[in-house]
Amino acid sequence: MAQRLTAVLLIAVVAAAGCARKQPAPPPPPPLAAWPQGHTAPFKVTDSLTVEVPLQHWRFAISPVTPPRVPVLPGSDHFEVQFDFFLPDFSGYTLQNYRNESDENKVEVVYLHAGDAHEADPDAPGEYPPNMLKRSLKDLADPNSHQDLYGLRCYEGRVLTDRLTCYGRRDEKSGEDILIYVPVPPFAPDVTFPMMQARYFSKRYGGVRIAWRTHVRNLPRWHDIDVQIWKFIDAWKVAEPPPPAAPAGAPGQAAPPPRSPPA
Repeated sequence: MAQRLTAVLLIAVVAAAGCARKQPAPPPPPPLAAWPQGHTAPFKVTDSLTVEVPLQHWRFAISPVTPPRVPVLPGSDHFEVQFDFFLPDFSGYTLQNYRNESDENKVEVVYLHAGDAHEADPDAPGEYPPNMLKRSLKDLADPNSHQDLYGLRCYEGRVLTDRLTCYGRRDEKSGEDILIYVPVPPFAPDVTFPMMQARYFSKRYGGVRIAWRTHVRNLPRWHDIDVQIWKFIDAWKVAEPPPPAAPAGAPGQAAPPPRSPPA
């Protein structure tokens, strides 16, 4: 009798396991019909600049794994942010243009992060355009060989002869300049997508560094591109959320005054 009961129980366990294995897998999520809407979580770039990037301009919006947020400096609460847009109308990602890694209309903001406020000091290291140009004309670019292109003065290289170092005023109101590295033909056989790149430090918002790049054919629109980047930054600026309130009596927080006894 005991052996028969044991066999029945064993058959029941095996049958239950078989039923569990045969349960169908959950259906996959439906394919995306459009690029996601909404915004990223806030990125605190400097103490006076926190931005939320619309997902239409964030390349990681449909990525299953988003990149980790790493402080610009250890122990800092400032973070780097990237975003992209497309010429001619500065639009964002779609399910179609995202698939083209070689879209000549794409502009990539490689980084926007906090800089050192002293980068604008005379002869300081860093990415303040006047200081960058001075170093370039001393070591790399030829001050006596240049051409004017689209509001920029472009110097030929003494060492790197396959690119121009282009310099000009990017914003009349602030008096700030820009420096752009521009590759020139003939391009090497392995250069199938020649890109120009701008890098500079701005005093705005406590001091930020910006780098952006796009296909070299977009050089005539360099100023429109740079102006639009700042329009995005200003439009996406949000108030930094306040820190969570500490419990009453916690270190660093005054305890509430005692209540007066009832009369």
